[in-house]
Amino acid sequence: MTPPSTRSVRPRWIFYAVITGLLVVHAWIALASSRHKSTTNDEIAHITGGYAFNTYGDFRIQPENGVLPQRWHALPLAWMEPEFPDLNAPPWQQVLAYQVSYNFFYRTGNDPDALLFAGRAMNVWWGLATLLLIAGATLRCFATSDMAMTFFFVATVLAFWRHLNHPTFATFAISSLTFGLACVSKFSAVMLLPMMAIMIAVRCAFGALNSNANPTNDVWPRRLTQITVSWLGHGLVAVAVIWRCFGFRYSMMAPDVPVGTMPLAWEYVLSAHPGWEPLIFGLRDFHILPEAFLYGFSYVLAFSLARGAFLDGQLSTEGWVEFFPKTFLYKTPTFELISIVLAIGVFIWWLRKRPFTVFPQLYRWVPGITLFVVYWTFSLTSNLNIGHRHILPTYPLLFIACGAVIWWVQKVLEKLPSRKGVTLLLGGGLLFGQLLSTASIYPHHLAYFNFLSGGPTQGYRHLADSSLDWGQDLPGLACWIEEEADSAKPVYLAYFGTGEPDHYGIEAQVISRLPKFGSDGEWYPLKPGTYAISATMLQHVYRQEHQPWSAQSETTFQNLRNLEPSFWAIAGRPEDHPELLDGASPEEWLHAWNLYWELRFTRLCEYLKVRPPEAMIGYSILVFELDQSELDRALNSDLTALIQAMEAAAKRPFNPAVY
Repeated sequence: MTPPSTRSVRPRWIFYAVITGLLVVHAWIALASSRHKSTTNDEIAHITGGYAFNTYGDFRIQPENGVLPQRWHALPLAWMEPEFPDLNAPPWQQVLAYQVSYNFFYRTGNDPDALLFAGRAMNVWWGLATLLLIAGATLRCFATSDMAMTFFFVATVLAFWRHLNHPTFATFAISSLTFGLACVSKFSAVMLLPMMAIMIAVRCAFGALNSNANPTNDVWPRRLTQITVSWLGHGLVAVAVIWRCFGFRYSMMAPDVPVGTMPLAWEYVLSAHPGWEPLIFGLRDFHILPEAFLYGFSYVLAFSLARGAFLDGQLSTEGWVEFFPKTFLYKTPTFELISIVLAIGVFIWWLRKRPFTVFPQLYRWVPGITLFVVYWTFSLTSNLNIGHRHILPTYPLLFIACGAVIWWVQKVLEKLPSRKGVTLLLGGGLLFGQLLSTASIYPHHLAYFNFLSGGPTQGYRHLADSSLDWGQDLPGLACWIEEEADSAKPVYLAYFGTGEPDHYGIEAQVISRLPKFGSDGEWYPLKPGTYAISATMLQHVYRQEHQPWSAQSETTFQNLRNLEPSFWAIAGRPEDHPELLDGASPEEWLHAWNLYWELRFTRLCEYLKVRPPEAMIGYSILVFELDQSELDRALNSDLTALIQAMEAAAKRPFNPAVY
């Protein structure tokens, strides 16, 4: 089956021209839009960790993420020669990864914008590589998808399948090296093992269906022996790649750098998965793999069981089976969904016409089908429901499948003289629709939501965290405050992210922030003014009590509210006001204040969740203008009055200005 793209020079020229154009557009959008955004929540730790790896050979910062992309992102910093935080200071000694990273960006005199742009520019290459991989796989299939891991997932299954069917030294070298690099890109690469096992089973059982197989030599015992040796070779190459990326050193801590402590004890990170202890400790005690690699894998295991998550107004620490399917439906661009529906329809039509020849035709699709099925099986059963980015590796497969629509339509219409116009119109229309979706959200691509979810203005009602609000919109908030805010009113900020408001000239009183850096700030009452609240903070994804506002919450809040005059008098220093303690210790008063502070903010958010905002900054930060009467209804009323206020607020028109 030779596709039209190989029948003449012109179609192939058009194919390459389109691919080149898409690469240029992708690079321009990625670089240009990044200029408008502050650091997302994990970026400073990724870049700082990579710089510590490259400069000091020390792997204590961000061990739970793949070492390869972090080292790659930090490569330009070698020429920038930034100042690094004091290695003898407590944050480094105590392995406070985010505090070290925050200090590296904002407290040592470096230019945080330059550091961030350098790391992001390096990440663009992974996107370009993935696009080229999709193009190459598409061309090959029809001639006979976080970004580094997306590339390596797809590249590994394709390279391994190619090696299984063409077992040469060249295909082995490419396949094993790709697998090894995947292992140091992200620990989710462990999913490649069952994928490879399934492909081996299919190859052994149905290898004769491969048109390139030699029937006299391609018997299953011979195939099984060759494949077993090859798989062992893949393991040895992967181990060698892992050791190379960790500098051929076992210890996680560099010998010439102040040691400090481990982030968390080994026993703690493995306590949630005791079944892994014998294997991990065996590999550790016999130095089979580097300590940093084993510790990072264990760290991921420890925190994969429970993590705050938000979906359609609900909170959970164990996730939902429907999280990723709904995320896919909400976040996938509209015309891409149309392409997928068309691809499914074409496949059903093709299957109806050829029910008895389906498997030989599908043999070449085994790697894609295997990746898609295994990856989605893990995703549906995962408790880690924190972001749309976790299903990115399956998108390249969908792009390739959607490309089949054009080819199959042309095959169906090949006897018609106008077939070229039909396929060009279909392909051009779908591509134009995709570009239109991209242009409509620029530069707020992280906050994209399609029409099925109500669009990006409704995104905060469906998802949070890295699906929408990852701390990226401080620059937009700074511009809005300068151009639109009433300077006579105070600005209150609840921010989720690792950016620094002061760096962008944002003068605001911080109500709440995650993660926390430094002190909690001064104590103050909430007054009429402008309230800018990150969507993740509004939905309380990481609130300690992962439950809706309840009668118990209301009772505790009202009891603590009665102590408010004493709180303001004590002003955060109960040890200076023994006459007000009423028999309680200073620690108990501080605990009571912190609880009141959290409940006060939570109750305010319960009201604001149903109240339309006046403005949305990049769709991720919601801006509310609150007067004293609204604050009284939200904070100084009983539960009945709060419910009535929420019912009235929900009826207000939803028409926020978007910046």
